[in-house]
Amino acid sequence: MHHQSIAAQLARQVCAAMRAPVAPEATHAAERLLLDSLACALGAHASPAVIAGAKWAARIAGAGDATILASGQKTSVLGAAMVNGMMVRDLDMNDTYFSTNPAHPSDNLGTCLAVGEAEKSSAEEVLKSWLIAFEVQMRICEFTSASFFKTIGWDQTTVVTIASAAAAGALLYLDENQMTQAIAIAGCYPTIGEVRVGQMSMLKGASAGLAASRGVEAAYLAQAGMTGPRAVFEGQRGLAKQVFGECEWGTLTAPFDEWRLPITCLKRYPAAYIIHASIDATLALVQEHGITADKIEGAQVDAFGWLIEDMVNGMGGISRYEVDERETADHSLPYCVAVSLVEGKYNIGQLRDKKWETPAVKAMMTRVKCVHEKAMDDRFPPDRPSRVTLRLKDGRVVVKELPYPKGDYRDPFTDEELAQKFRELSADVLKPQQQEQAIACALGFSKRTLPELIAACTGGA
Repeated sequence: MHHQSIAAQLARQVCAAMRAPVAPEATHAAERLLLDSLACALGAHASPAVIAGAKWAARIAGAGDATILASGQKTSVLGAAMVNGMMVRDLDMNDTYFSTNPAHPSDNLGTCLAVGEAEKSSAEEVLKSWLIAFEVQMRICEFTSASFFKTIGWDQTTVVTIASAAAAGALLYLDENQMTQAIAIAGCYPTIGEVRVGQMSMLKGASAGLAASRGVEAAYLAQAGMTGPRAVFEGQRGLAKQVFGECEWGTLTAPFDEWRLPITCLKRYPAAYIIHASIDATLALVQEHGITADKIEGAQVDAFGWLIEDMVNGMGGISRYEVDERETADHSLPYCVAVSLVEGKYNIGQLRDKKWETPAVKAMMTRVKCVHEKAMDDRFPPDRPSRVTLRLKDGRVVVKELPYPKGDYRDPFTDEELAQKFRELSADVLKPQQQEQAIACALGFSKRTLPELIAACTGGA
């Protein structure tokens, strides 16, 4: 008998997990992530990338057995997985996990909803597939010795395709051989890192939905009898050789005993998560000392290397002091700090209103200095440390340092704080009564049905 491939070993654990019960704590953690991700999706319902995705979904509508959130548009399972995935990711307010590599595991929500709806899955089945998607994606973040994202140059959404294939395959109840094939097919479509370099396009967010749709395709193809390369992970031209680098396979193929989903981090702001501690520190200084922009001589942000390299230097592309579009602004440390100093707040409005074009913010950005403090490098991850120092015109100097932002799993949001985020982001789609129905349905999803949840998250609920 030949050695069992890595894809086959992973497939065995995914199939076993789909058959196993889920503890109540893990179920509630999954429901919290569900509410947070739905908030992000509804907040992005009118984004240009989402509108473009919906137009394509209309062309591939097929049997129309799945639904796009907010609009209620009926389309194919593929179209819904793609567009709902795009919606969750578009605002850059969905969850983040950071190990050797970064990820936004909730990028897989479109898959879980679309396949679940098409296959008439129960709430319990959808929640299990959701946990499985997180597990696969978070394990791949951890199992490489070097960062395939930062060092080698592949995009994090490469992993979404594999995680979505596992989640879709779980909902289809693929057998171990079919699941192996689904994972093998999905592993053949890495995404290049240029998606997130320098000044960014809409694809920065949209790539997640596209990657998820490839995972959905892989699962349905495997169900229909398609095979994929057996050694997709470990082969001579496989993912380890071409994309991931050296891997600790045991991390990926161990039993799914303790779910990783509860240790992902949730966001308060529409920005790359590694900027959040800097925003928290900046806003804390503004509020604690009653500081207005006209009182500031200069600002300095001391931070770990990854934050400077990515969110200041643009990963080798154009500097993030140059902001052209929303997708660049929310990945610009100097912009996020400068607009927080000028406006005393940072939220969707600071992006939608293109504040980077205003003279006050432009001037403040020139006064924000970002410095790599090597001593912080060893703390990242799990910490995302940042120190903000403001020099005021009256001679005072005020400083705030934070190890990690609010929303980290060590300082989590309450259920009510997540509900408030949902209210704010879904206000253009749902009336107040509908919002409360949707919140109750998401936080108690294990006792509801998927059609109820989808109805609650469309304007016609």
